[in-house]
Amino acid sequence: MTTLLEPEHREHVTDPLDDITQQTGESPYQVFSDWIDMTVASFSGDEDAYQKPLDRYRTDGRDEETVRELATLHANALGGLVLAMEETREDILGGVYEYYGLTSEHFAQYFTPGTVSRAMAEMNLPDTDSLREATPEDPLVVGDVSGCGSGRLIVDIARRLRGMAPETPTVFLGYDKDPLCAKMAVLNFVLNDMTGYVLLGDALKLDARRVWFISTAQLIRGDHPVRELDTSERDRVLARFFGVPLVDDLDEDTDAGAAQDESDTPDVDPESIPEEPTSTSLDVSLAPDETSQAGFDEFA
Repeated sequence: MTTLLEPEHREHVTDPLDDITQQTGESPYQVFSDWIDMTVASFSGDEDAYQKPLDRYRTDGRDEETVRELATLHANALGGLVLAMEETREDILGGVYEYYGLTSEHFAQYFTPGTVSRAMAEMNLPDTDSLREATPEDPLVVGDVSGCGSGRLIVDIARRLRGMAPETPTVFLGYDKDPLCAKMAVLNFVLNDMTGYVLLGDALKLDARRVWFISTAQLIRGDHPVRELDTSERDRVLARFFGVPLVDDLDEDTDAGAAQDESDTPDVDPESIPEEPTSTSLDVSLAPDETSQAGFDEFA
């Protein structure tokens, strides 16, 4: 297996991570995983998740100055990632993952080469009618749900769409059952200013253990660009984009209530019954005055 990422670009990220490996004695996989977790935590404002690797460093007997140095190296790797992306317009995260995979069996995936991914993106672009018909209430949905890896294909499609129709309301979807890959996709969504969802779970079973909503528009409100959805919101995403029935819908479809004998039901004044919500469908509208990708936030 080889990686096409040039050393001068890759080393912006790998040099700080390799320094951490040398100082701690931990495996490259552990260090890379910690870095991904800490970066996602930074973008989502999850202080507990961010501190978890640092607490482990402390538990191993390191003083606070050393822990701060290690935290700085993690931050330097993020800065190097942004720099390398600006230099190359490539999937740096996937390339670093592949680089470490050359010497470690823990990095068990190999992603579609960039040239192939860009060609696939070109072939899978939505047609003109789909672009024209997309509205804030019914945005274009673009995704890779068969195992998105680091999100390389979705990013390439997003870049092509921006060149063709930058004002098209678009929501991007990524789905992968590998936690590390799903988190890399989250980061690629953030760093490429893409609005949408990354789901962690088995797409064949339409299972989603975790779902992240990504939108840099949240920064305008003073929020973080990444937010992990709660159980109810995860269910709504699966219902809206994958047709998975909501629990309330399943209850309504059963015959249990209809089978009840009316004679057993006490007389109740209809006006005394609290009014229930008329719809449990997912609101996927974009702000009317902002139809770019960054304007979408159905949970605002």
